[in-house]
Amino acid sequence: MKKYLILILWIAAISSFAISAIAQAGNPVVLKRKILTYQRKANFLKDTAYLSAVNQLGFAYADNYPDSAIALLNGHAEHCRSVGFLKGEFMAYKVLGNAYQTKGNLATSLQNYQKSYDLAKKNGFENALPGIQNNIGIVYMGQGNYSPALRMFYGALKVAEANHDQFVTGSILNNIAIIHFFQNKMPEAESDYRRMLAIAKKMSDTVGIIIAYNNIGEIQLQVHKPHEALANLNIARKLADIIKDPYMLTENSRTLGDVYFQLDSLTLASAQFNRSLALARQQGNSITTGEALVGLAKVQNKQGLYKDALASGLEALQLAGKIGQVTQLRDGNEVVSAIYANMGDGVKALDHYKKYKTYSDSIRNLESERMALAFNADYNFSKKELEFQRKTLQQQWLIFSSLAILVALGVIVWIINRNRKKLHQANKILKHKNEVIEQEKATTEQTLYKLRDTQAQLIQSEKMASLGEVTAGIAHEIQNPLNFVNNFSGVSIDLLKELVEDVNAGDLEDVLAIADDLTQNLGKINEHGKRADRIVKSMLEHTRLSTGKKAPIDLAKLVDEYFRLSYHGLQAKDKSFNAELITRFDDNLPVLNLIPQDIGRVLLNLFNNAFYAIQQKKITAGPGYQPAVEVSLKKKDSQIELIIKDNGTGIPDDIKDKIMQPFFTTKPSGEGVGLGLSLSYDIIVKAHGGQITVNSLLGTGTELIVTLPVNY
Repeated sequence: MKKYLILILWIAAISSFAISAIAQAGNPVVLKRKILTYQRKANFLKDTAYLSAVNQLGFAYADNYPDSAIALLNGHAEHCRSVGFLKGEFMAYKVLGNAYQTKGNLATSLQNYQKSYDLAKKNGFENALPGIQNNIGIVYMGQGNYSPALRMFYGALKVAEANHDQFVTGSILNNIAIIHFFQNKMPEAESDYRRMLAIAKKMSDTVGIIIAYNNIGEIQLQVHKPHEALANLNIARKLADIIKDPYMLTENSRTLGDVYFQLDSLTLASAQFNRSLALARQQGNSITTGEALVGLAKVQNKQGLYKDALASGLEALQLAGKIGQVTQLRDGNEVVSAIYANMGDGVKALDHYKKYKTYSDSIRNLESERMALAFNADYNFSKKELEFQRKTLQQQWLIFSSLAILVALGVIVWIINRNRKKLHQANKILKHKNEVIEQEKATTEQTLYKLRDTQAQLIQSEKMASLGEVTAGIAHEIQNPLNFVNNFSGVSIDLLKELVEDVNAGDLEDVLAIADDLTQNLGKINEHGKRADRIVKSMLEHTRLSTGKKAPIDLAKLVDEYFRLSYHGLQAKDKSFNAELITRFDDNLPVLNLIPQDIGRVLLNLFNNAFYAIQQKKITAGPGYQPAVEVSLKKKDSQIELIIKDNGTGIPDDIKDKIMQPFFTTKPSGEGVGLGLSLSYDIIVKAHGGQITVNSLLGTGTELIVTLPVNY
């Protein structure tokens, strides 16, 4: 599963004069005082300064208090038009677009942005067009319509760069990076954010710097570098605390929640998601509210709080459906599917998983990919064309200058031209090398992604193979208690018939004797019925997904259960196989805190390897060979030692150091993927603080020692 997050959007101002006006406006308190001052004047409703101040206050409210902005600007655009204040009219529609976008009402936001764009274009406000195009692209992106979003972004980027508008350029680069992020093009996304960060630092734009660091952290989280992500997010967090920006704090808390979730720090993750949720609801920010709910649902699901997780997930889906947020619908259906699966409701889990796949496929559709390539190619061609024109003008200037001083500077011109050619050739070589490096980097990253997918598939195959071993052992093992139950129940039926006859005959002595036999028979039936019940519970315990939570375990009982299951599993595949099973368990062994499902898988792997070794030796050994596996459990100081000893084939010295490596196996192709001992090592050493030691002599046998601390 690949998870895509909603990154912080940087909404561009509509024009240079709008940026200037907002920069001078100050905070909402200052703007309110300013408006009250204007209202004391006669005919203030026709004063363009007053009308601009209302727009500025609406802009200040739009990101953090969208409802206040909408109420303030209700009918304001129409009033500006009625007094002929065209700049105020298109500005009012633009700010309304911002406010509705914050609320998650993307359809209404798009309508207001389009009105603002049409007015700006009609009345010649050319500098405003890139910013509005950028915001229209953001709305399309929020709806999952990446093709029109990219068309808007790249169109705006051309004009913004030509106008040397750094603020709008940085904003557009941020939004193009978000689409690259959604399309899983992480190197391209990070490159765009680095360019945006440089622009923001050059402008001393604290909000832009916060966004860049936050979004770079998002990318590092996706490529599984959570510690690097945490470092960048903490930089963003400190800056957001300094400027006390509620929107930035909301988004940063949500992103930190995702990082702590990946680090498996569930308590910290829950705290961050709850903080983001509270801030988002306070601001009326529907999109971030939904994302925080999805994150909280994931944490609660992993904590086993399924009812709370389901409530959070369903609320997120309801909100996403209301505002038409495709990405959130995808993520919400994914987590709700997982919650229903853990609750045992397979029908609902499958239904939500189908919805998740539908939304996921719609986001990563081929049309979006093709359009992205086309727009990117068009943009790069335009940049090269402008660069060519710039170089042409420079060359013309050099030619005219050279003609004026041709005689005096002939030698100098020749030297300059020669050096220019060398420099041009060196640049071509360097460019070619950079292209080769980039291509090799992309190939390496693609190979790494494929290796990770393959690894996940192989681990699943290993678990399924383990499940097959348990199932075969259980089928064989459960037959014995079932035979006892059947036999004793049959005998009891005959005894009951005799009992009836003796009762009718009045033979009390025989009645009592038969009753005693029946009591013993029923006791045996009960005993073997419980034995069958324990076997079934063992199967369910092994097949259940690991919760990662430790529980008090009687290790001797668990070892004995899996020892016999492994043996009977091999017998189910090879009817002729027999071996001597020896157990030596110390009395009064302490109870250990272990993860039951994980320890069960370790035991099954180790026992399967021991039985496999003696089975292989039996094929080549003489008739005098008696296969045997001995299992010992003893307390040694503050540790428990599990010793598994077989008289099988043994392990060659040259591969002893490799047997714990992932994907290393001595079994023939098709009989193992080489993950059993690797997974066992991780479970014992990393999850339980224990050790695994191997002593073996080729041709004689193997002794495997597992050490577990009593208090861990």
